[in-house]
Amino acid sequence: MEFQSAAVTGATGHLGNVLVRELLRRGKRVRALVEPGDDGRSLEGLDVEGVRGDVLRPETLPAAFGGVDVVFHLAGVVSISSLDVERVRTVNVDGTRNVVEAVRRAGVRRLVYTSSIHAFTEPGRGGVLTEAAGYDPTLAPGDYGKAKAEASRIVLEAVRGGLDAVIVNPVAVLGPHDYLLSEMGELIRMFARSGVPAGVDGRYDFVDVRDVAAGHLLAVERGRTGESYLLSGARMTVREVMRILAEEAGRRPPRVFLPLPVAAGIAAFAPVFEKVTGRRALLTPYSVHTISIDFEIRDRKAREELGYVSMPVERSLRDAWAWMKSDPASPLNRPLPPRRPGRV
Repeated sequence: MEFQSAAVTGATGHLGNVLVRELLRRGKRVRALVEPGDDGRSLEGLDVEGVRGDVLRPETLPAAFGGVDVVFHLAGVVSISSLDVERVRTVNVDGTRNVVEAVRRAGVRRLVYTSSIHAFTEPGRGGVLTEAAGYDPTLAPGDYGKAKAEASRIVLEAVRGGLDAVIVNPVAVLGPHDYLLSEMGELIRMFARSGVPAGVDGRYDFVDVRDVAAGHLLAVERGRTGESYLLSGARMTVREVMRILAEEAGRRPPRVFLPLPVAAGIAAFAPVFEKVTGRRALLTPYSVHTISIDFEIRDRKAREELGYVSMPVERSLRDAWAWMKSDPASPLNRPLPPRRPGRV
């Protein structure tokens, strides 16, 4: 479907601001939903209409969605910490329910919902994960995965009621314009400042944020109503990620890499550490699970139906490093606002 105007929830986040940039580059009119108190540095200088609102306050959504062709619902909370369980579910589930209802009432032509790879039911060891896995909150991994699975079901239920909606499911996102500092952005900043003394011997699937933004536009233009589309890039080991970042930083890569069973044993104490100290642990059961995945993630459907493509992950890492070092407004060169659970 062709469109001229779009509203973006979560517009100040990493993927959100990159999607806004891509929409503007293609000549679209963009309305950005900005939460009160949000750090808006990622949208500074961009020709967007900012609307103050919150997906948890339904009365603020009509002003954001009225008169636009498409709504991209990206607003969500991403966290590996046990401290954020309630907020993860509230924003991802209740916020999505509010957005779906507001989209219906506003007469928006299409909704694109940003779910996650973790919303799917995972296959067994050595299996293959595709969109056919479906969404079951009782089987999805971690509190974040369960919340995104439940939210995805809300969208699909609305489709059965007549809503035109498409779901996209990215893997771990990285790349430039990470103003609010994602988990990968934090790793890059650590290398830039002092290096990283140790790592965990795992691996994960990564994708460039710019490819995911382009995938969202393809979902509008070519996606089939009620369908989900995995957006992946390539699998890379933690050792390789750290080697590339160490090379960019002019440092030695870590010499110590914890085997996954050892990391899992340490991570088991994370909830207790967080409860006692009130601080977020870097190594949690959920984070260890994500880098322990031993099944193939296959995004053939998005490539064949949407024409989705992805760049090499190494390029994404190097571009993210270059941006972090060069942009005066990056988290490396400018103080961050008070730390909140990560957003998409």
